[in-house]
Amino acid sequence: MEFGENDTFARGIRMLAGALVALALSGCATSALLPAEGPSAATILGETPSGKERDYAIVTVDSATIGALRRFEPLGLRKVFGRGNPELYRNRIGIGDVLHVTIWEAAESGLFSTPENKRTEIGPLQVDKAGRITIPFAGTIRAAGLTPMQLQNRIASALKGKAISPQVLVSIRKNVANSVVVNGDVRNPGQYALSLKGDHILDVIARAGGAAAPARETMVTLIRSGKRGVQNLKRIIQTPSENVFVQPGDQIYLSHNPQTFTAFGAVTKTGEYPFDSDRVSLLEALARTGGLLDNRANARGVFLFRYEDNRVLRALGHPAASLSPTGRTPTVYVLDMSKPQAYFLAQRFVMRDDDVIYVANAIGTELQKFLDLLNAGTAAIRGTVTTGKTLGN
Repeated sequence: MEFGENDTFARGIRMLAGALVALALSGCATSALLPAEGPSAATILGETPSGKERDYAIVTVDSATIGALRRFEPLGLRKVFGRGNPELYRNRIGIGDVLHVTIWEAAESGLFSTPENKRTEIGPLQVDKAGRITIPFAGTIRAAGLTPMQLQNRIASALKGKAISPQVLVSIRKNVANSVVVNGDVRNPGQYALSLKGDHILDVIARAGGAAAPARETMVTLIRSGKRGVQNLKRIIQTPSENVFVQPGDQIYLSHNPQTFTAFGAVTKTGEYPFDSDRVSLLEALARTGGLLDNRANARGVFLFRYEDNRVLRALGHPAASLSPTGRTPTVYVLDMSKPQAYFLAQRFVMRDDDVIYVANAIGTELQKFLDLLNAGTAAIRGTVTTGKTLGN
């Protein structure tokens, strides 16, 4: 057979090429025909087959979306515990505390005085499980919950009529009850007594030697009476309202948790990126990647993938039946960067740990890929025809 003169074969090539061009332009078969780094925008946003539920939510980034996200941002320390009032709990005696009591009398020969010494030292006295201590001639006295001044007055009242004008001084030698525990990624974990002035959480962390990792990579968890609050250490340093007062019995845990996001698709540099501050916007994250590629990116196809709290999706109108029973639903946020207002929205959209940014290729990019493949195929066919002609001659 002479390939150069076979009109039927040539028409077959043209028909095949036309069909492939139609498929490429339609976008429905591009991912099946051409090599790609990820799904097209049409694939992500396309309709699901009839009768089949989409296994992820799609949310357009607009002002309503930003508002819902802000309303349901993770609670910090202030929202969980309030600012706190150190006057309510500082310097109070508790179970397990070790006390020292000094009693003076006005006369030289009393219950607690001699001609040589007008005072008696009693201690160490440990507050028992019932919150009590025992003082000679005064009996058993409840101490837990009192300040040293209140306990002094109570002991003096119990000694009236027994001691001669008694004067009492109570000091806390070992403060067990008025202490907090600091653990995790700190230089000197342990139990720390609270000072008389009342302590902020940063005061206690400093007493424990500070965080072992950079502040922006350290999360602080405060546990109190069954409540739990979490905040980034750098945010606590920068936001005075998050530097709450601690209370006796608090547990403070520091964890090294470097937060990252990942970028794929038509960006200048794909890869995993660490947060360079405690709060990173989507616009800053895109800038970190070098921005969208002019010759590839679909500006209308900027997507962010995350597992979103169901409360946010319900606030945005998503029906409960479409949400994951785990409480967090796979969600794709869509941003149209071809619109000027998108840059303001991206500036207000706050990134979270493990977020994934994906920028789809433009349709023209997919078509160019196809044309490149078509040119390569045509060149191969030309070579075959030329070879056939040579053999035929």
